[in-house]
Amino acid sequence: MKKNTFSHWFFVFVVLFMGVELRAEESESQSQKSYTSSTSFSFLMTSGNTKKLTVGFDTDQSLRFDKNLFQIKGSVIYGRSDGVKNAEFYFGHLKYKRELSSKVFLLGFGRYEKNVLAGYNHRYSFSSGAGYNWITKTKITATSEVSLGWSHESNIGQVATILSFLSLLVASSVKVTISPKSHISCQELFSFNLKDSKDFRISSFISITADISKLFALKFSYKLFYNHKSIPGFQKIDHYFLSSLVVNL
Repeated sequence: MKKNTFSHWFFVFVVLFMGVELRAEESESQSQKSYTSSTSFSFLMTSGNTKKLTVGFDTDQSLRFDKNLFQIKGSVIYGRSDGVKNAEFYFGHLKYKRELSSKVFLLGFGRYEKNVLAGYNHRYSFSSGAGYNWITKTKITATSEVSLGWSHESNIGQVATILSFLSLLVASSVKVTISPKSHISCQELFSFNLKDSKDFRISSFISITADISKLFALKFSYKLFYNHKSIPGFQKIDHYFLSSLVVNL
């Protein structure tokens, strides 16, 4: 119970602290340091015949110096309709990357997920591996990653289960820059349970960010989570569509 309370309050604190989507970039050419921050917040509330509340939050914080990159990602999706909870998703990601060349890099990361309405209470994973930059142009980048690690999950289906297993993660990402503040990005993540060939998951993230002025932009995003071996009593696929108002600084 204490762990659940801590994780929930952690995400609430981040949402309240960040508020809206902020973007900032600082660089020092002499020390080759740079910091980037991208945070989005979306909110929908209706009342009357239908009472509905939906909150969405995403953040991506990166610190780069020389050939090292530290990255923190977080995401929250919460919704209620007529007093019934219809969405509750939490995600956290801490990653370290070390460049060996302009194309090849090593990586290590830890991930946390929680989606009670999909049947899992907690999912932890720790992995290390390598990646390759296929395209590193100004307007477009494309990257692939492969890592091997350990995963632990606590499910709350018809029969509560706790699993620990060796996992393989394969990820790819593409980003197309339209302008300094506008871009299209796509990320795919494949997670395999090496103890059970039928147990694999796919996560897809697609977002489009478009300027409406020098200060404001709109972001439309789509998230898909697919569990091939779903928890008994729950569906295999979850879809999320979000729109956010972006403030660029």
